[in-house]
Amino acid sequence: MRVNLLKGPLGDVETPLLAVAVFADEGARGDDFAQLDGLVGGRLSALADEEGFKAEPGKVLLVHEAGGKARRCLLVGAGKRGDLAASELRKLVATAADEANARKLGSFAFAVPGGLDAGEAVRFGATGAILGGYRYMRWQTRDLEPATVEEVTLVVDADAKALSGVVARVEAACGGVMLARDLVNGPPAEVTPRRLAAEAEAIAKESGLELTVYDEKQIVEMGMNLFDAVAKGSAEPARLIHLTYRPDGATEATPGVALVGKGITFDAGGYNIKPTGAMEDMKIDMAGAAAVLGAMSAVAAWKPGYVVHGFVPTCENLVSSTAYKPGDVYKARNGKTVEIMNTDAEGRLILADTLTFASEQPGVQRIVDLATLTGACMIALGPHTAGLMGNDDAFRDKVGAAAERAGEDVWALPLPKKLKAQLKSPIADMKNIGERWGGALTAGIFLSEFVGEATWAHLDIAGPASADKPEPSVARGGTGFGVLTLLELLDGEV
Repeated sequence: MRVNLLKGPLGDVETPLLAVAVFADEGARGDDFAQLDGLVGGRLSALADEEGFKAEPGKVLLVHEAGGKARRCLLVGAGKRGDLAASELRKLVATAADEANARKLGSFAFAVPGGLDAGEAVRFGATGAILGGYRYMRWQTRDLEPATVEEVTLVVDADAKALSGVVARVEAACGGVMLARDLVNGPPAEVTPRRLAAEAEAIAKESGLELTVYDEKQIVEMGMNLFDAVAKGSAEPARLIHLTYRPDGATEATPGVALVGKGITFDAGGYNIKPTGAMEDMKIDMAGAAAVLGAMSAVAAWKPGYVVHGFVPTCENLVSSTAYKPGDVYKARNGKTVEIMNTDAEGRLILADTLTFASEQPGVQRIVDLATLTGACMIALGPHTAGLMGNDDAFRDKVGAAAERAGEDVWALPLPKKLKAQLKSPIADMKNIGERWGGALTAGIFLSEFVGEATWAHLDIAGPASADKPEPSVARGGTGFGVLTLLELLDGEV
């Protein structure tokens, strides 16, 4: 989708549909509404009153008389004017995009309300327009409802030319989100570890990133026995993907950040097999990997001033004669031994070896991992919010602030020292799972044992990685959650 910026009177905007935010404040529906209402002699407000339009968030009213050069006017409820934040424009513009697509229109315009930071308003508005048009239709052969909108114009009360750089970054970021959504939505027979490696090759070629892909034999040679234990139950070979972005002039001494994403492309649970009802959507267990690949596809456009590593450990977790078993003990890359008490706690195992490897890279001082790790986190926080943990409060809060700027919901959780006792094993250094209570926290505590001296944050995205119901700018299925948070984090000093 092309995003254009335009400064000018609303009456001069030539478009098949002009959307305006309308506010619920008594007697003051907004300047944009008033401007259009004046063009049609007050008939817009009369129609809104006749229809009982209350301007509540999510409510719309289409009027086939817009005044000026627009053929239609779409009133988009925005609630009270004082409650409007720039981040809300993502939903408002996505709602307008849905209405334009429903009418098979090729373009629409949206009047950005005044009083907001222009750059932030354009960022969220453009994001809503692009992601609002996302559809996953790879396997549909009938009842197709493809998006028809190819162009959106954001009407702003600011220097449009000066904001063009914001649009370019948004386009790159949304491309990363849509890549992540496609990967999560794809069937597990197609989205395999080798497919993720192929996507990494395409990203490296297009963005000029460095790429190393380690195969199943090299993973063993590197001492990643926890990773290998999970992978060896499947005939599909494991891969460890390592993408690297280096700014101009970077050396081994240049500070670096590592992003690590869990890439279980299908999780049957191993010998602790998942029951019916819990396995059907386990193609999403690589959503952390998808988020890292999506962020790495956009990082060159965002141009951070330090080295960025993207690591994706990826394999399947199946049941077979070669699969690992409860009671087995394996030595991790960092030398610690782990007793397997549950083969369905596999994500932390592949992450553990990869976190160790990431912490060993020259210059890496910060690590962020993303994983659909525990159902316990969903029980605690629900389906829309990721759990955020880490070994440094300041860095954890910096990740949380990046998520807030990105418009993605996270909530900080503790790593209580008392719970570490749950991971004690009578025959090894630790077990891979604790008791039922605090399961998301003990998973985080387990991971913290493998980050070396690095400052580390962990995002458990089990809830928001996939949506059961569509929302404005978020289609049903994979959400691409985490891509925007990672890019916001990289857009500053970390």
